[in-house]
Amino acid sequence: MNICFVCNEYPPGPHGGIGTFTQVLGRALVRAGHQVRVIGHYSPNYPGPDYEEDQGVRVWRLRGPTSRGRWIWARYRLFRYVARWAKAGEIDLVEVPDYQGWAAFWPRLEVPVVVRASGCATCNAFVLNRPADRLMRLLERWTYIRADAWLAKSYHVAQMTRTSLNLNTDIKVIIYNLIQVPTQLKPISQRQRDAVVFAGTLSALKGVFSLCQAWSVVINNYPSASLHMYGKNSFTRDRESIRQVLESMMQENVRRSVFFHGHVGREVLLNALAESRIAVFPSYTESFGNAPIEAMACGCATIYTKRPPGPELVEDGVNGLLVDPDDPNEIADAILRLLQDDELARRLGEAGRRLVEERYSVEVILPQNVRFYEECIADFEAKRRL
Repeated sequence: MNICFVCNEYPPGPHGGIGTFTQVLGRALVRAGHQVRVIGHYSPNYPGPDYEEDQGVRVWRLRGPTSRGRWIWARYRLFRYVARWAKAGEIDLVEVPDYQGWAAFWPRLEVPVVVRASGCATCNAFVLNRPADRLMRLLERWTYIRADAWLAKSYHVAQMTRTSLNLNTDIKVIIYNLIQVPTQLKPISQRQRDAVVFAGTLSALKGVFSLCQAWSVVINNYPSASLHMYGKNSFTRDRESIRQVLESMMQENVRRSVFFHGHVGREVLLNALAESRIAVFPSYTESFGNAPIEAMACGCATIYTKRPPGPELVEDGVNGLLVDPDDPNEIADAILRLLQDDELARRLGEAGRRLVEERYSVEVILPQNVRFYEECIADFEAKRRL
């Protein structure tokens, strides 16, 4: 098959879960013998060339501003590329994420267009009980209405998408994200005993304010612990830097134990997870949550959220710990348990890795994606013959 992904955050530049997912899936499809191309709209200063081949994945980055008056042109330009490839028979299927609704109002193409529910902007506003941007909601909703089929990364995000966008269209399937499981694993005795890792955008949605409140409790009880925060910065609704807000919340002794590493390459992050004892992700919501599942794949004892989809993906006390993102004391207790109990940290790290191997690995999830694409193409062709 020849698959085209629309992705506006393909690594190596600052990216979230959509960028990571697209890269992992794209590379896996290429290794399985398929052809993959990725196209997206990027700012002029986004790292990476306008065109490159990443382990066989062909990547086009269309540059330009998305300011008022330019975003319509950016979307139209991207569509023209995709439509030309479809008409020329160079692609068999297009997949777009729902975030920002880039396929809204696309005319019918020569190939099917599928949407993967990944946690759109409207969903995030719904979870935080904030008003959704009206234009963004329109674009995201009409991307689903336009799609020939849609799937979701978890049952939770499927339900949130239906509710927040008031959809009547039928979901085709739930397919969890695929995770590349490292071949080598460091035992807990060789890891940095006191190191705790957080990975993700610094945002309220990821629970970073509760985590920093919890960390004050951790340091008062375990002074040698260190918290390493990996991920790009973001801003409050008042345009304040969230990193600066977090630092202002901490007393001096707490601030000395917290290290902000910013956006780093994927290999750097995976190495940090492989070297650390604990990873913590007290999110308010996720579509799936690549980072906690990747932490488990690295054998890191992982703390995830009690909010969906945490309980859908992780069994509390069996292969991870689940915490309430609104309860800093509960977050602190979970971290302290794993810092102080070597056997618990070892058991959860090993069980978490087994879970990823059995349920979320490339070997398990890739065939599900291939079958989905094949079915979508067959259904599309059958409808065209009617």
